Amino acid sequence: MSASDGPVQVSRGPTWPPMLYVAKATATVLGVVALALLVTEVRSVLASIFLGFFFAAGLEPFIRKLEARGLRRGHAVLVLVTGALILLALIIWLMVVPAVEQASDFVANIPTLLNDLNERGEGREILGVKLDDPEVQRKIQEQVDKIPSILAASLGTVYGILGGIVTALFGIFTVFALTIYFMMAMPRLHSFAVRALGDSERVQVLDDSLDRIGGYVTGQLVVSLTAGVFSGAFLSLLGVPYSMILGLAVAFLDAIPQVGATIGAVLCMLVALTESVGLAVVVFLVLLAYQQFENYVLAPRVFSEAVDLSPIAVFVAVLVGAAVGGAIGALTALPITAALKVVFRYVFREQLGRIDSVAYEGRGVYGDDEREDLP
Repeated sequence: MSASDGPVQVSRGPTWPPMLYVAKATATVLGVVALALLVTEVRSVLASIFLGFFFAAGLEPFIRKLEARGLRRGHAVLVLVTGALILLALIIWLMVVPAVEQASDFVANIPTLLNDLNERGEGREILGVKLDDPEVQRKIQEQVDKIPSILAASLGTVYGILGGIVTALFGIFTVFALTIYFMMAMPRLHSFAVRALGDSERVQVLDDSLDRIGGYVTGQLVVSLTAGVFSGAFLSLLGVPYSMILGLAVAFLDAIPQVGATIGAVLCMLVALTESVGLAVVVFLVLLAYQQFENYVLAPRVFSEAVDLSPIAVFVAVLVGAAVGGAIGALTALPITAALKVVFRYVFREQLGRIDSVAYEGRGVYGDDEREDLP
């Protein structure tokens, strides 16, 4: 090799990062995995905390109105809690007591119903079988005698159902208690947020976001109340039994995203079925038509006013929320979207200001409506 060939290049193996870097990266990955596992284990607790804060923030406008009338916060919270408990007691009195009485009447009338069925079926055939045939009577009696053993075998299922009911009631009580706590602690939480944010504009963003949540709760109350009043009046007009109870049931079920209104319509149809098949069909079709009116006309308009979102944004937000978080996701999709809109406008306020002052001056391609807010 000549001297002009330059220095000889020595081949080296791969360069490994320092051990400290590897240790930090490994610890970070393990920490993220541990946090994900922890969140998975306590997701029900986190959901309860989230719902408690959500409802407290939604009821904050009502508390402020009571405070503006001279009530202290504790007294304002007491008024709201007392009203909620009275409403719950009224629902139990209107729904549970009549249901128990109706069930007792049904059990007491079972012999009469069987005699009527036997008399009507005497000498007749139902699906090719004579009810007054001694062999048929014997088989029916055998099946009746098996009922105690069937019930005994079903005790495990009954206990499971009761356990689920107790768990659900405990979850509801937990959310209720957390809501009261957050309502009482909201001023302290707000003061802490003000100190943490510092900037007055950021504080205004926080206040606007909380107002959006309150607007959603108000909008949901309007939609549910409208559904309950319409259903109760319509069922009463047709003579369906327990029309007021069914109206209350529809009002509360209507707050369940996606499926609540359908469940209410099916419930009303089943009660109307005790009168006649034709009445049940009419009830179901009318309530189904009202559900479409609510989904595509009433709810988008009410929520667009309450949370400052366009109807298309409301519709898309509910769909995305239901797909991501199920019932809780659909329930909270609108206020979250509204809050994100407030944050988005704050973060991109300069860009939006330039767009509003330059790009949309005068009439645009679509006219004056082009200047309206985006979803």
